[in-house]
Amino acid sequence: MPPVKPLPDAGWRGFFAHSWAFWQMNLFFWVPYGLLAFGIRLAWGQTPWRAALSTVVFEGTCLLLSLALRACYRRTDRVFGLLPALLLIVLSLVAASVQGVVAAGFTLLTGWHNPMFDFFVNVTLRFILMWTSFMMWSLGYYWLWADTERSRESERRAEAQHDAQRMELQMLRSQLDPHFLFNSLNGIGAEIRPHPDAAVDMVGQLSDYLRYSLDHRKQPISRLSTELGAMESYLSIERARFGDRLHFTVEAPEPARMRLVPSFLLQPLVENAVKHGLDRSAGTLYITLRAHVDGNLLEITVTNSGAMEPPDPSHQGLGLETLRRRLDLYYPQRHRFTLEAENESVAATLQLWDPPCSA
Repeated sequence: MPPVKPLPDAGWRGFFAHSWAFWQMNLFFWVPYGLLAFGIRLAWGQTPWRAALSTVVFEGTCLLLSLALRACYRRTDRVFGLLPALLLIVLSLVAASVQGVVAAGFTLLTGWHNPMFDFFVNVTLRFILMWTSFMMWSLGYYWLWADTERSRESERRAEAQHDAQRMELQMLRSQLDPHFLFNSLNGIGAEIRPHPDAAVDMVGQLSDYLRYSLDHRKQPISRLSTELGAMESYLSIERARFGDRLHFTVEAPEPARMRLVPSFLLQPLVENAVKHGLDRSAGTLYITLRAHVDGNLLEITVTNSGAMEPPDPSHQGLGLETLRRRLDLYYPQRHRFTLEAENESVAATLQLWDPPCSA
C-alpha cells in the first residue's frame, strides 16, 4: 500500500484556520509554561528583570523550536503508527538538545542558574524537562491535526453528499418529462384517427406545456401557485382528449398558494389520477385538489372519483416512484405521502413540513 501523503490546506481560508488553531495551542501551552518558569526563577531569588529575560530567552526558544517541529511534521505522513511515534520521539529529542545548548550558552554567559544545583545538574534537569515538554507539545499537535482533519473530512463528505443529491434530483427531474411526453404522445396517437381535430389541439397544448417546462427547468423550487398553473396546462391536454368526461377543481387559499414546493411536484399525482381514474370509469372523472396551511405544515390532497386498484409490489409507476424519491431528498424526515381509498374515490395526500431543501 503506498504511503499516505499529507493533504494540503484547502486554500488560504483553510491555511489561516489551521494556523489560528496552531497558535491557540501554542498560546495555551507555552504561555502558562513561561509564567510558571518565571515564578520559579523569582522563587530562586532572581530579580524580576533577570527572571523576565531568562523566560524570554528560554521559553522564546521553545516557541521557535515548536515552529520548526510543525514544519517537519507537516512534511511527513501524519498517520498514527510506529514510525510516526519514533519520529515524534527523535524530533522532540533534537528540539530539547537545541534548547539545552541555547540554555547552557546563556547560563555560561550570564552566570544565572539555580543555586540549588551545579551547572551540569541544571543542564541535565532542563534537558529532561524540555524533552518531556516537547513530547507533550508534539502529541498536542498531532491531536490538533487529527481533529482538524476530522472536521475537514466531515465537510468534504457533506459537500459530496449534497452534490450527489443535487445530481440525483436533476436525474429525477429529467425522468419526469420523458415519462409525461410518452403518455401524452400515446394519447395524441390514440386520437388521430377517430378525432383528428382533438389531436391537433392536443399537439398545441403539449407544445405550450413543454415550453413552460423548459422555462422552469432551472428553477428547482417554485410557489404552489406556479405549480397549479402547470397543472392547468397539463389538464388542458387531457381535456382535449376526454372532453366533458374530465372535471378538475382547485381549493387552495392564498397562504397555501404562496408556499414554496419542488417544481413539478403535483404532476405525478394529477397524472396518476387522470390515468387510473379514466381507465376504470366509463363515466365522468372528477378530480379535486385541496391545499391548506397549518403552521409550518402544507397539506395537499388530490382526490379522484373511482376505485383504487389492489397494490402490486412488483409494479410501481415511474411517476409515483420518482415522487417518493424526490420527497426523500427535498424533505428528509419531514414529509408524509399516503394513497388510500375514500368513499368511492382515491385520495393522494402530501404532508410537507417546513420549506423544501434547496438543490
